[in-house]
Amino acid sequence: MKRVTATKGLAGTLDGFFPWGFMQAVAKGSVFSWGQAHSAQLLHNNHDLTKNQKTIISGGAGGLVQGIVMSPLLLLKTRVMTDPAFRSSGGIFQTALASARVGGRIVATEGPLALMKGVGVFSFKRAADWTTRYLFVVMVEDAMRSTPQEKLSDGQVAIASLLGGSLSALSTIPLDVLVATFQQAGSAGKKVGVIQTFRDQIAAGGLGGSIKFATRGLGARCAHVSLTTLMMKTITSWVYDILYPHPTTPTHAPAK
Repeated sequence: MKRVTATKGLAGTLDGFFPWGFMQAVAKGSVFSWGQAHSAQLLHNNHDLTKNQKTIISGGAGGLVQGIVMSPLLLLKTRVMTDPAFRSSGGIFQTALASARVGGRIVATEGPLALMKGVGVFSFKRAADWTTRYLFVVMVEDAMRSTPQEKLSDGQVAIASLLGGSLSALSTIPLDVLVATFQQAGSAGKKVGVIQTFRDQIAAGGLGGSIKFATRGLGARCAHVSLTTLMMKTITSWVYDILYPHPTTPTHAPAK
């Protein structure tokens, strides 16, 4: 954080947001929702799976689609955020113009496939992200119920989403660090692999250094994931129920 804000102050935290982070923010939710909705539709007539199992699987599928589509944008944003040249490239507008040229420079120097660097790990990570988020939320909800049929209050459902998201972040943080390592500016033009990355960390800092490396940004990640899970799994369901209320069955037969 000190390195990012040393020259530009808080404005330095927006390096990479325009245009790549902004494009990522606009497309991120819709891409995930599209992937989840289509996978849920495919699973709709499957009677071997429970409702919760279908939700968990469709969430993971939505994350996989999200990872494939969003990987190039994440790479471009990460390159700007980790390139020291952008720490002193002027204000937000000047930095945004310089950031917009990064994609062309990567294609020209590293080839078009360089934009997909780390896509395998990132797609797996996004699938793991959303699978674990939905899984842990369901587990927390089940733990809150005194009986399997008990209906949770809106507050309890929201708490389950926050706790489930936090548990997901704890279980997937090493993958987040790996993706950032693969896509950072220092890895440009280099071949990087999962096993070799951790070998290098162990060689440099031992087991303690490797654990520290694999859990960088844990606090911020937990906050981000818990709020995202609350929004995508719970609040969107509430909004959907408001817009498309379920028809109620009359308690009394209509008068003849």
